[in-house]
Amino acid sequence: MKYNNTRELRDWVIFIKTIEKANLSLAARELGVSVSTVSKAISRLEDYVQTMLIKRDARNFEITSAGHIAYSKAKNITESFQSLLSELQNPELLIQGDIQFSVPSVVCQLLANHWTSEYIIKNPMARVEIKSQELFEFNHDVKNFDHVALQYGNIQRPELVHRELSSVELISCASPEYIKKFNIFDRPDNFEGHTLLMVDNCNLKDNMIFSKGDETVSLDKNHKPAIKSNDFLALFNLLLEGKGLLLGTPKWLALTHIRDGKLVQIIPDWKLDKIPVYLVWMHRPYYSPLFLDFINYVEKKWNNFNQVYLK
Repeated sequence: MKYNNTRELRDWVIFIKTIEKANLSLAARELGVSVSTVSKAISRLEDYVQTMLIKRDARNFEITSAGHIAYSKAKNITESFQSLLSELQNPELLIQGDIQFSVPSVVCQLLANHWTSEYIIKNPMARVEIKSQELFEFNHDVKNFDHVALQYGNIQRPELVHRELSSVELISCASPEYIKKFNIFDRPDNFEGHTLLMVDNCNLKDNMIFSKGDETVSLDKNHKPAIKSNDFLALFNLLLEGKGLLLGTPKWLALTHIRDGKLVQIIPDWKLDKIPVYLVWMHRPYYSPLFLDFINYVEKKWNNFNQVYLK
């Protein structure tokens, strides 16, 4: 069978996206083509290699053993081709192009927006898209693979490349009004009847473990009354309004409000483990000059912020 090389590469890109989405309709939607176009591309590849790659009908979608092999090899080939194009189009290694930066909402609104503003002033040929989200889904599309995330907590996916940054120190806080209204807090196990504002994030431990010398106290994740949210700023605003206690507040966020008298640190002798922080991304055989420069920039900004601000 005679095959057009340009169309063949495009068909492999469609095949890769279909495997990753495990659905023809979802692949078509993300690629901006019709389902018929996706189906025909896969059929052409199967005719070309003389074997079935995906068993598919109205109800079933199953990748064959040949399909798994084809995906692995084709993924490497298309990424290498993209790398070649990038190097040919940018032989001087200029900082240019697009990159996506995913960060937790509190970091997005208070830090990352300012960092990226400074970055594009220094690098006017770059465009940075900031995504505010607590958990991250990485874009596998070979046409747009520069995506890095700043993540709190443990790495859940072993295939991700990660770079450890300065960890986050946590403290417990309440508003002055809340403290006036209720008794003085001296231990983390005397919060019965108090509303706890709790972060809902699967990257973090379910139970909060407080330690003081050799003594430890575990705070039950099922404490009631409680308000849970994956949006930390939503909880922090309730804290400032005196609507509850926030026991795992990043020190960098609370410090200014404590100095201004808007918050008070409670149970200061009881410590929580610091939260690890990472830059994470998908492994690839080629990294653009923009990607390498940007992750170094973010690492420096985060670590310097923690060193200077928390002195």
